[in-house]
Amino acid sequence: MGRTMQVPPPTWTAEGEFDLNTENLRLLLDNRIAVIRIPGFATPAECKSFVAAARSGPIKYYSVATRIGYIGLAQYEYRWGRPKEDFFEAVPQARRELDEVISHCSFNPMERLIARLQAVWPRPVGVAQEEMGLYYAGIIRFTGEGVALHCDWAPLNSPHYAIGQIDGQLGWNFFAEELATGGQTTVHNAPWAPEVKPGDIPQSYGLDPALVAGSPKAVYQATAGDVVIFNTRNPHEIAGGVAEPGGSRISIGSFVGRMPDHQLMLWS
Repeated sequence: MGRTMQVPPPTWTAEGEFDLNTENLRLLLDNRIAVIRIPGFATPAECKSFVAAARSGPIKYYSVATRIGYIGLAQYEYRWGRPKEDFFEAVPQARRELDEVISHCSFNPMERLIARLQAVWPRPVGVAQEEMGLYYAGIIRFTGEGVALHCDWAPLNSPHYAIGQIDGQLGWNFFAEELATGGQTTVHNAPWAPEVKPGDIPQSYGLDPALVAGSPKAVYQATAGDVVIFNTRNPHEIAGGVAEPGGSRISIGSFVGRMPDHQLMLWS
């Protein structure tokens, strides 16, 4: 694994959650604020529709200690030791599976989110693509047991892909179902900057808590109906919690990267 150098100093200039507008989106991409929330992104009826459709979909599970269910495709799984062709060949089937879920919903969260971003951003917003084709965007997750401390930063995670050219990376999640207790996300303002030797694979999941010790942090609750957006270069983790009987923490989301020409590209 790559060695870790001293974490850059904190960069947030204000505390709390912010509304979605052009300036705040730029500040979040530059890691100057911690969290943007879009309250009431979906109605209670739309949330119920999405939850029912997601539960009936082809749920798979990540091979990590805590049980994390998902529907879709993570580019993360193809970033090392596999040709790019494998990822782009897998995209159509993943998209069909997501489209099948969405077809049973009363709205399309991906399309609505892209429209909300485009309404405040002066450059094009859309799903990432490169010569080999479109990326996949929109993973549905079931995370009632929590997610370990990790980072997402394409220039180090995926340097051989077009998304490796970004200069800012966000993660957004629409929450359709929340836990009865627990389930908070903690974002640590300690931007990930490991020292990576040529050929090394930087460890980005299951990070040592010492990396974020003493750093400022923001904690947000997943509230059904809302979208929350944060800068994923900051180490972040999700606490486990207690669900209502038969329930979980159900969401759909993706990454948003700012390309050199300032277009915003989405992928998962």
